[in-house]
Amino acid sequence: MDLLSDIEKQLKQTTAQAFLIALSGGLDSTVLLSLFAKLRQKQPHLPTLSVRAIHIHHGLSPNADSWVQHCQDLCDQFQIPLIIERVQVSKTNSIEAGAREARYQAIKTHLHTQEILVTAHHLNDQTETFFLALKRGSGLQGLGAMQQQSVLFGMPILRPLLGFNRTQLADYAQKENLNWITDESNGDNRYDRNFLRNEILPELRERWAHFDLAVQRSAQHCFEQQQLINDLLSEAFAEHCQIKNQFKLCQFRQYSPAKQTALLRMWLAENQLEMPSKRQLTQLINDVIFAKEDANPQFQLVNKVIRRYQDSLYLTKPFSDLTKCILKLEQNTLSLPDDLGNLTVQENEDNLIFYWQDYSVTLEKTNLPISIRFGYSDKVKHHPKRPIEDIKKIWQELGVPVWERNRIPLIFYGNKLKSAVGFFRVFDVS
Repeated sequence: MDLLSDIEKQLKQTTAQAFLIALSGGLDSTVLLSLFAKLRQKQPHLPTLSVRAIHIHHGLSPNADSWVQHCQDLCDQFQIPLIIERVQVSKTNSIEAGAREARYQAIKTHLHTQEILVTAHHLNDQTETFFLALKRGSGLQGLGAMQQQSVLFGMPILRPLLGFNRTQLADYAQKENLNWITDESNGDNRYDRNFLRNEILPELRERWAHFDLAVQRSAQHCFEQQQLINDLLSEAFAEHCQIKNQFKLCQFRQYSPAKQTALLRMWLAENQLEMPSKRQLTQLINDVIFAKEDANPQFQLVNKVIRRYQDSLYLTKPFSDLTKCILKLEQNTLSLPDDLGNLTVQENEDNLIFYWQDYSVTLEKTNLPISIRFGYSDKVKHHPKRPIEDIKKIWQELGVPVWERNRIPLIFYGNKLKSAVGFFRVFDVS
């Protein structure tokens, strides 16, 4: 089957009719753009096909600006709208990983609802991805490599060229007289993918002509086995994961290590996180799940933090320390730090009404200076019929996780705590 008819068949099997093409300007994505331009012209079959393209300027090559112009000229030729996005690549880990994350995060900001991201990954890419997963010691999830349709970084992705190799794409490009760019870094074997592509895989393909197809079958077997495991564990997983970012630990400690790690991987996959290594999973289980009951352990996983509280795991972002933060309330709206939103105040004849997120509290007016703080460790009286109690006990009774306690705005009149907005008021001791 030829490229055009195969992609047309794939699109007819999807309900989507809006597509955003990831365009680097190289051979693979140039072929992909050309194919979608041809499909869009077949009005009787796909009358409402919407096609856009996006090019990410990583700023890593001295030729990056010329690549932008090439992609613009290409899209002008095919009359396809082009988005150009410039990103900063984090070099905390590898440049490859940093560029990949920056690229997909930037694309995510432009992807419309009901639109599918289309990438030009092909059969040779699948082999490289499988080998890189093998090098990392990945399990079935990683060795399943890429699927024709999946979700990545919360985006639906279509890879319609996975069934074709690079030679087939090059033949199409030559037949259509297409021009493409070549990234000079593709020859740098310091990068793992390039090392495989340039040094290792050509030898394997020369000896075994159908090696890529064999790898693809193995990757598919791994994917199907992982799906089977997920199906068999679906009932148990539903008991542990009733809220997406929370994992209940009831009965968890009684499971075999294999079942424990499988359920945790399902939870992380549900939250679309990169799979941790076996060593990291073991560390998570030993240092967080099996930590002492009164401990408040946490585990950093890329840009997320896994925390434990009252026999549950929670997935959060890293939080800033706000315990020493004091904000003076001098206007009706106060911007709170660390993405906590705004605190607003409305005034009536006798009271001040404070609003934060979905919470509110009504307090009497005061001539004292009003401030907002986030840390308090003394005793308070939060109910008229209860004695003065340690604030830690109150938070525990309210079921507020430890890390959230220092993120709830505390209203002070002068140096006196008056309320934790949305949770309790403080009563004067008579």
